[in-house]
Amino acid sequence: MPSTDADFDLRQSPQSAFSMGDYTFADAGNLEHCAKYLNQTLVTFGFPSSLDLFANDPQVRTQQIHEMKKKEKEYIKLQERLNQVLMEKKKESRSGMEIMNLLQKEGRQRGTWNGKKVDAYEAKNQELMAENADLRALLRSMQAYMRDFLNAPNGLPKQSLAVNERLETDASQSPFGGKTDVFDLPFHMARDQIEESLRTKMASIKERMVQLQDAQKGAEVTSEATERELELEAQLVEARSIIQEQASIMSKHLAKAERPRESIISSPTEGV
Repeated sequence: MPSTDADFDLRQSPQSAFSMGDYTFADAGNLEHCAKYLNQTLVTFGFPSSLDLFANDPQVRTQQIHEMKKKEKEYIKLQERLNQVLMEKKKESRSGMEIMNLLQKEGRQRGTWNGKKVDAYEAKNQELMAENADLRALLRSMQAYMRDFLNAPNGLPKQSLAVNERLETDASQSPFGGKTDVFDLPFHMARDQIEESLRTKMASIKERMVQLQDAQKGAEVTSEATERELELEAQLVEARSIIQEQASIMSKHLAKAERPRESIISSPTEGV
């Protein structure tokens, strides 16, 4: 029997609509609303535009199929990328576990990579220890130079010298009793003592430099006064020589003037 149009009629009555239990998904009354909901859902999940699910145009259907295949390919690529990332994470975790296993082994069986790392760390540690020893020796020599400078004759007052000697004595005392070089102690144990000693010595050196500057200024003033005195004394000697020369000239002139006067006085006397 040939098929009729009624056999291809997909429309259903409200009684034969798709239903799930007591809830009806779509029927003839809310079909338009369901289409809008599906279009909005497609746009939300990345489709460039809403799809006309009821389009009869072959071109529109072809475009829809093309978009669906494109989205399917993108989805497959994303799945492959996700699987690749997960595999890389697993490899990294496996490598980390291998490194941890190598570190837990004793001797030189830890592997070449780990051995190189340990050798580099040990070399760096030795370098830091040598540098630390050089710095300790430098601090020790600097403290000795500062002590010699401060204890020099004509230096600081006795009070400052007494303070420096007391600090040096305290610095040489070990926290465990007895005497030892403070620079040989661990830094966290001798830090406060070293800082206090260096600060006190720097303050004493500053005071000493101020005293030396004052003494230098006094010497400059004294030298200027001495030069002025010598200059005035030379001027005085020159003035005395001039006065003596003028006195001798005046005495000679007076002597010459007295001779004619005596001759005039003596001539009338002889006439009488």
